[in-house]
Amino acid sequence: MADRIEQIGDCTLYLGDCLEILPTLGKVDAVVTDPPYGTGCAPRGGKRAGTLDLDGTPILPWDTLRNEWMNALDPRVPLAVFCHPATAPIVGASMLSDGMLFYVKSNPSPFGTSVEACVTRGLSRRAPQHIEAYNAFNGQLHPTQKPLEVMEFVCRRAPGHTILDPFMGSGTTGVACAKLGRKFIGIEIEPKYFDIACRRIEEAYRQPDMFVETPKKAEQLAMGVEPFDGKEDARRSYDAYLAYKRAQLESGKGDG
Repeated sequence: MADRIEQIGDCTLYLGDCLEILPTLGKVDAVVTDPPYGTGCAPRGGKRAGTLDLDGTPILPWDTLRNEWMNALDPRVPLAVFCHPATAPIVGASMLSDGMLFYVKSNPSPFGTSVEACVTRGLSRRAPQHIEAYNAFNGQLHPTQKPLEVMEFVCRRAPGHTILDPFMGSGTTGVACAKLGRKFIGIEIEPKYFDIACRRIEEAYRQPDMFVETPKKAEQLAMGVEPFDGKEDARRSYDAYLAYKRAQLESGKGDG
């Protein structure tokens, strides 16, 4: 059960254990996530942690554990899961992957890998299949935070409109969805990172973008799942299309 739920624009954020929350969610169109692979994760307070535990508690590598969270998903849902390149075959086999994307770090840490894999299932295979981005390992808000352009790169290849991240961390996937005009569902177990994610997503909606409506201030919701509204989704998509066409026409007049 979620300890807290926040609605920010088209983003619904859950504070709690993803293994408890995932079975309560409705249908999503794709899952894009960056589990705490490699470094491992320790249970805390009787819960399975969804982010890094750096307090010295003995841990087990997530890459060698069974991906319990995947069992809570529809086996047909498109997936994009970051992992270490060396364990990509193991992760890929567990999710019946049909593709792979790569994040190449332009300034890799001397203590980490220079390339990270993103094993995929059901995502677009259009080129390119890799992206090079600056790894801001100094000053980042979360130990495994990915650059925004990397998450946008992956989310653009995900089908449908609603993207789920069960290991939300500081909310980069949610920020990418806000920028791209997608619906987002995020789950994070650590209150510290949950609050950071809420703030970052609110800030993302404040940036001018004709495809994204400015949301109301974050409000805490009653425990439960907001029903899917197909008519509202269609209206929003059509309004975005009209805004795009108007911008094209205005740009054309200005050039003439």
